[in-house]
Amino acid sequence: MGQPRDSSTTLTGLFGWPVLHSISPLIHNAAFTSAGLNWIYRAFGVEPENLESAFMDFRMRRGKGLNITIPHKQAVMDLLDELSEEARLIGAVNTVLFQERRALGYNTDGAGFIRALKEEKRFSPKGKHVCLIGAGGAGRAVAVTATREGADRVSISDLAPDRARELSEWVNRKFGPGRAGVFQVGSPEGDEIIAGADLVVDATPLGLNPDDPLSFDPSLLSASALVMDLVYNPPETPLLKAVRARGVGGINGLGMLVHQAAAAWEIWTGREPPLQVMKEAAQQALYGKN
Repeated sequence: MGQPRDSSTTLTGLFGWPVLHSISPLIHNAAFTSAGLNWIYRAFGVEPENLESAFMDFRMRRGKGLNITIPHKQAVMDLLDELSEEARLIGAVNTVLFQERRALGYNTDGAGFIRALKEEKRFSPKGKHVCLIGAGGAGRAVAVTATREGADRVSISDLAPDRARELSEWVNRKFGPGRAGVFQVGSPEGDEIIAGADLVVDATPLGLNPDDPLSFDPSLLSASALVMDLVYNPPETPLLKAVRARGVGGINGLGMLVHQAAAAWEIWTGREPPLQVMKEAAQQALYGKN
């Protein structure tokens, strides 16, 4: 879990709600120990109404960096002094660097998403139809990055239709009309869209709890489709179990988590991240093995 905090320890952490399931502290603290840094990473459960006060408190404690997760990736932007080009393009922040009295916002989710797909499945979105369920902060990174990587089309659904529509319009403004559209899960049109998708990404929190419903009907998938569930704990969600039972390829969000964490670690420390150490810590946390 890293070294005990003292006056010389550099503080980093995670803001989200909930965060009890997160293995990010294990990943980052293993990396700090490996690099010989007197740094520590802690998970802070921050309810939405307490985001600003928690952020200011962390800043007053001279924390160096934060990861931001559900449901704060867009709300935190109002508290920042500057955004990276990637964060502006995506419209969400998952990494904050405190530097010289300034809070700088970054987004490493998109890079983590692409690197995980390529590393684990040798999959590129170029020329593909990507179906996205969940238009929150992580969903924004997926939609924008897939489009930038050359996806033929990104179809977006969310329980809040206005949020899906806003993200679709955002992508089309950034990359040109017709690159993204919206659909409703469970509708006849939605069934056709899922059936025709090359990649379906579940960017919702569904699956964190064993009794959560599935975000869509896996029987609709084509045999050649790939499903990526961004939930990583548990390592096999009900959706991934159902997908694999049908013989369809599926991966969880662990690879994306590790790669976005490595990119954030580099932003905070200015050093090359010990990626293999971070991977092994993540695997140990979830699977009990390296």
